[in-house]
Amino acid sequence: MITRRFITPILAAVLIVSAAPYALASGAKSGGKPVATVGDGAITEAELNEALGSRLMRLRTEEYNIRRATLDQLVTERLLRGEAARRGITVEELTRTEVDEKVTAPTREEVEPFYEATRERYAGASKDEAIEQILTGMRRQRSAKRMTEFLNQLRAATPIQVLIDAPRATVAANGPSRGGADAAVTIVEYADYECSYCGRAAATLKKIESQYGDRVRIVYRDYPLASHRGAPRAAEAAHCAGDQGKYWEMHDRLFSKGGAIAETDIQKYAGEISLDLPAFRECLASSKHTATWKAAHAEGASVGVQSTPTFFVNGRMLTGAASLEAFSAMIDEELERASAKRVPVKAAKAPAAAR
Repeated sequence: MITRRFITPILAAVLIVSAAPYALASGAKSGGKPVATVGDGAITEAELNEALGSRLMRLRTEEYNIRRATLDQLVTERLLRGEAARRGITVEELTRTEVDEKVTAPTREEVEPFYEATRERYAGASKDEAIEQILTGMRRQRSAKRMTEFLNQLRAATPIQVLIDAPRATVAANGPSRGGADAAVTIVEYADYECSYCGRAAATLKKIESQYGDRVRIVYRDYPLASHRGAPRAAEAAHCAGDQGKYWEMHDRLFSKGGAIAETDIQKYAGEISLDLPAFRECLASSKHTATWKAAHAEGASVGVQSTPTFFVNGRMLTGAASLEAFSAMIDEELERASAKRVPVKAAKAPAAAR
């Protein structure tokens, strides 16, 4: 039986903040009830919302994630109760029949090779104790996998419509991009070339491109962190390479470093992708693209970006090096949403050098 969770302190804080109407994608205008008075004048709720912009995006996203997880629990409970009632049995009996009895128990012979390959993880435990830990973990994994399969079957057979929507920010999608210009889903990534988590995310985005093709457009926006000295120079280098039609080649090599990027790295990558080196170095020396990455950084901060990588999937915030599964769940929801509306989400046209 799935139990309810107590409201966390952060959710309580979010609910207090969210008590007043707010504007994310739509933007607030003048008017509305006053929230403060100054002399004979008043500051309206709409003015407050406009000043806040998307700075509370992280809190609103956290609130949505908690609400959505709880809603998913309620949907799961309803599905299991409904199927159990249809069969005239209890939920416990249903779970035993469809999950427990359909899971093949792992054997000691199966886990022996795994133990031998990872025995250093079990320092202080005997071999028998370690193998029992592995067997227990494997049983849980198999049960969880089977439960997921069963719930997916129930969901496929039951009309389900989620009527709450995630908070969305209006995010500029005018940076270098890959994917369909008229894709139904646009992912705007704010990242830093010296951020190791961003490097991991770059590999995940490659898989997304392969899986979804032109249905997804990925836009890169610079967000060099103050703690990463080489990140601004790396951003300049990527745009200078873009002047020669090789933005993404430089982008990929910069992320391949997985950490601090030195000038020697930049020059090495420029040679590897066969840039016109004199022109490239002249571009770097001129700082011609400084305004570009600074503008992207400022816009990111204005929509709630505080760390890298931060993504906006059709305006929905996703932070950190999220898994392919996390991206896919969100992308699939957005594709379904776009299909239901039958209105494609048009993306801004990418600069010629970035395509």
